[in-house]
Amino acid sequence: MMKLLMIFQTSPYPPDLGPTKRNFPFFLENIERHEVSVLAFGTPEQERKFRELYGNRCKHIMFVNNKRPRAINFLFRMWWLFTGRSSYRRFYTRKMERALQALLAKERFDLIHCCTTILGYYHLPNDIPLVGDAHNVEYDNVYRAYQQSRNLILKAYFYWDYLRLKHEELTITRKFDVVMTTSERDRNIYRQEHPAKPIVVVPTIVDQAFLQKVDVQEEPKTMIFVGLMNYLPNHHGITYFWDEIFPLILEREPAARLFIVGAYPPKKLQRRASDNVIVTGWVDDVRPYFARAQVFIIPLLIGGGIRGKALEAMAMRRPIVSTTLGCEGINLKHEESALFADTPQEFADAVLRLFNDPALRRKLTENAFRNVVAGYGKEAGGKALDRVYHSVLKRNGEVRALEPTRTGAVTIA
Repeated sequence: MMKLLMIFQTSPYPPDLGPTKRNFPFFLENIERHEVSVLAFGTPEQERKFRELYGNRCKHIMFVNNKRPRAINFLFRMWWLFTGRSSYRRFYTRKMERALQALLAKERFDLIHCCTTILGYYHLPNDIPLVGDAHNVEYDNVYRAYQQSRNLILKAYFYWDYLRLKHEELTITRKFDVVMTTSERDRNIYRQEHPAKPIVVVPTIVDQAFLQKVDVQEEPKTMIFVGLMNYLPNHHGITYFWDEIFPLILEREPAARLFIVGAYPPKKLQRRASDNVIVTGWVDDVRPYFARAQVFIIPLLIGGGIRGKALEAMAMRRPIVSTTLGCEGINLKHEESALFADTPQEFADAVLRLFNDPALRRKLTENAFRNVVAGYGKEAGGKALDRVYHSVLKRNGEVRALEPTRTGAVTIA
């Protein structure tokens, strides 16, 4: 067992955002193996809920409330723009810096796990092994937003942000002894810039709750899209689907329905809701919506890393129609475990095909389910995480024995 500090850029619970869907299962694995302390951005209410559930499982818990009015956030973005810094500077605050230094003064940790490499903006100790997890290669994500933007002002903004962020991200990534990525693609992007840096792919662990069957009936001709709706890749993707793909589906299947499930849908999106398109906003449990949908769509044109929503659909045996980018880095093959489509007509054809072919739906979902259990299960992710920790400790001269746990995974003793 070692003393481990995990630093989160968002509240680790509930796991309803892309980063937390990756980070929370790692937290659960770590509290089974190590003495874990948590430092996180989060509201007092989020801290209260987290303490209720995990207060007796953690050595230290510190939350920093970073909620600010939208107008203030906009002013900060303008300030960063005009002072030549990227918008990702929003993850650095003096309150979090003070909290980090107070925690480091209170406890000597064996290893620090930053749940995004962007946390490298902070003054991290150079005498403690550091692991940085890259949910995305952030500058690559912004570059894709630049490529897809049709608004010239936004396009210019994204390109400027990309240039600044690339410089900043590559600089702060040097702090970490090892960088974890979600996919080979992201690993290769970093490796081009940091050829000597240890960079490893660690699979995202699918939430075990999605592997359990839900007693909800499937509804014919129904699709679902899931995601945080004020996140640009999700908003951009579902707008693309609504404008260019859904009309092609309705021409041939007027009864088709779409559920858009996720927090913070823009008012512009909500105003377009109809009998055919239901915009739910935030829901307590997304699994019943998965269960009632006949097809899970991922029409993304922007993004990076691994889409947790795809793993959840695989776990719940929902057939997937996705752009190539939407399932990037995941073990899915066209016609075998998912359907891929990169033009509006191809996407619409794939959805309609699944509506009318139950045998194809069964084949895709069973193959995808086997893939998610084998490659993104609890045991595979836990073992990979421990291998990373052990390699970092070994490189820093702290060689420790590995002993098997009851589950067959390995732990640092």
